[in-house]
Amino acid sequence: MKSKVLLGVLILSLLGCSPAVAALKPKVVKIAALPTLIEDKFFAGAGGQWFATLPSKTAIYIVGSAEQANGPTRGEVLAIDPLTGQKSWDFLTSGTTDAIATTATRDSSGNIWIAGNIAPLTSTPTPAPTPSGLLNPSGVVVIPMAPVRAGLTSIALWEVSPRGSLIASYQYDAGAVLEPLSIKSVNNSFLMSGDNFQLSVDQLGNFSKFVHASFLPVKVPATQSFKDGLYIWKIYISKSPIAGVSGWKPTKPGRVIVKVGSRTGAIYAAYKVSDPLLKIDFLTSVGVVVTTETLTGIKISLLK
Repeated sequence: MKSKVLLGVLILSLLGCSPAVAALKPKVVKIAALPTLIEDKFFAGAGGQWFATLPSKTAIYIVGSAEQANGPTRGEVLAIDPLTGQKSWDFLTSGTTDAIATTATRDSSGNIWIAGNIAPLTSTPTPAPTPSGLLNPSGVVVIPMAPVRAGLTSIALWEVSPRGSLIASYQYDAGAVLEPLSIKSVNNSFLMSGDNFQLSVDQLGNFSKFVHASFLPVKVPATQSFKDGLYIWKIYISKSPIAGVSGWKPTKPGRVIVKVGSRTGAIYAAYKVSDPLLKIDFLTSVGVVVTTETLTGIKISLLK
């Protein structure tokens, strides 16, 4: 018996695959719906909006804006535990003017740098009411005027700790509504980009190298691929049945996510993306983080 086992190992080795990988090779997998790590509206109010998802090894950060019933619009970031799907903390920008948070990144210390827009602190003064005792022959009623909400013409940057505490905040007066769509670390500074501008800022909040030009908007690619140890995650638009996957017979093209063995080429898992796709991220040791929009809010799926 021992000689037969050794012979089998030798044959597998000659074929170029390890016994562990060969033993895991499935014949057919059934396509499944995306699992739900957490699903929620997340951002309060009719104007509440998701803007970005940022995965890390300790949390999945969800970036957006909350429309409060009383008070200004706030930029908001929620931290989600990738193991339990529970909310760890919730950061809201402070102040008396409107603000939104549109994108985020992390530095080497684990701090989260959140970019967005904020309105300058300006308002129209309320006129004083007509004093009593004075003649007012025309009978004009003086109605106090509400403050005018200023536009989000300042680019804002908030530095937040991994525990959700504000460390510092900075502003750049752009003179127009320029929405940051991405922020990334470049040589100990951060490069913010939108569809019509780029701007650099260092970790002390010094802004420089503003460029006003047209850039391609960030879109979800039609095809993506991520290497994850012995496996490869492939995301693409499928128009026909997939060999090795049952239950997938599309009547129209649809997006699928498949987990493929990098050595065997076999499919080990397959998922269909039924809801509108907002973003796909990948982080080694965490997995594929999928953000979709559902009828009830935003859904975060984690594939490992």
